[in-house]
Amino acid sequence: MDSMLIVYACIIVVLVICSAFFSLTETAFTGANRVRLKKLANDGDKKAEKALVMLEDYDKFLTTNLIGVNVVNIASSTIATVMFVAIFADLGSVVNIVVMTLVSLTFCEIIPKSVAKKNPVKWCIKTVNIFAVLVKVLSPVSWLFTKLTKAIGETDDETMSDEELEVLIDECEEGGSLDTDASELIKSAIRFDDIEVGTLCVPRMDVTAVNQDATSKELSDILAESGFSRIPVYRKTIDDIVGVVYSKDYFTRAHKGLPCNIASIMKPVKYVPESMTASDLLSDFQKTKVHMAVVLDSYGGTIGIITMEDVLEALVGEIWDESDEVSEDIVTNVDGSLTVKGSTDVYDIMNALGRDFDLQGYEEHTVNGLLMHVLGRTPVGGDEILTDDVSIKVVSMDGRRARECRVIDHRAPPA
Repeated sequence: MDSMLIVYACIIVVLVICSAFFSLTETAFTGANRVRLKKLANDGDKKAEKALVMLEDYDKFLTTNLIGVNVVNIASSTIATVMFVAIFADLGSVVNIVVMTLVSLTFCEIIPKSVAKKNPVKWCIKTVNIFAVLVKVLSPVSWLFTKLTKAIGETDDETMSDEELEVLIDECEEGGSLDTDASELIKSAIRFDDIEVGTLCVPRMDVTAVNQDATSKELSDILAESGFSRIPVYRKTIDDIVGVVYSKDYFTRAHKGLPCNIASIMKPVKYVPESMTASDLLSDFQKTKVHMAVVLDSYGGTIGIITMEDVLEALVGEIWDESDEVSEDIVTNVDGSLTVKGSTDVYDIMNALGRDFDLQGYEEHTVNGLLMHVLGRTPVGGDEILTDDVSIKVVSMDGRRARECRVIDHRAPPA
């Protein structure tokens, strides 16, 4: 009988080691960094490549692991019961529960999982070959359980949403894996596909354009005064843009003494709907090698124009060149108030104030639009609106639009 007890003990030790292996493997594959595994696979590591293939069918991996760990745990518990009953008679069952619980928790759960958690990629690579054999051996059983699971109910969609991805990026930034600039760039790229060109274009009233009947001298003056490299050409009104002229074409022909009338240098213009996404427009610009487009509303009217630079700024932030006049949309005054342009986004003002305020049903973006919405008419100099203790006063006008406004948050008294 003593020899049988030794055999039972040896079998239990082997089964405990097997249980520890399954626990270690599960933790390693669950916590492994797939990006790191892909890098190792690209560098020629065959085991890393095999681990990635196994993770592609994670359900099969997990089913195999669960089958293995349950088989060895049940077997070890059964054999241990027989062994302890033979040794301690009626107390054998109680001793079995106490001893096997401690052994299972310590050697089959806590230790192997702690070891695997410290370096999951390393243990993935170390155990993948052994586990690959087990997957093949247990494939008939795992196939049966997989089919049974799918028959009971479909699994939830685990696709990560854009919002969840942004939270993950914020966590990486807080953990030091990403700096602030890289984090903001990645988040801008995520949002890029949701931005419509209608929100990015230069409004029709701010577009510098030239009549197709303008003389060469008039065109030269507009090009020189504006400093723009491209000028839209309209037929009768700005709503009917028919082409675009490039300053380099004009000055090249002028330098060579060639005719410089608009008809000789005008190029076709691209038209895009306001609902087109910034990412689609950028792709179109790259394919057609055209860097300016006219943005149309649902009725075919001109909303404004958009350039390659406007699209890129939505992705990487403001791009300044030597011809740009640097002017901030929001300036904080010494008394705590803000001086803002009429074209400033009201949500940018909220960010600057560190608070939200009621837009009273206004659904667009600009300060000028909010003024017209609340006043019910075109604003004039001196007009002031108050919403949620935030006052916006028109300081100066540009035609029928507010050019500059003063914003005061009355909850925080000026310094």
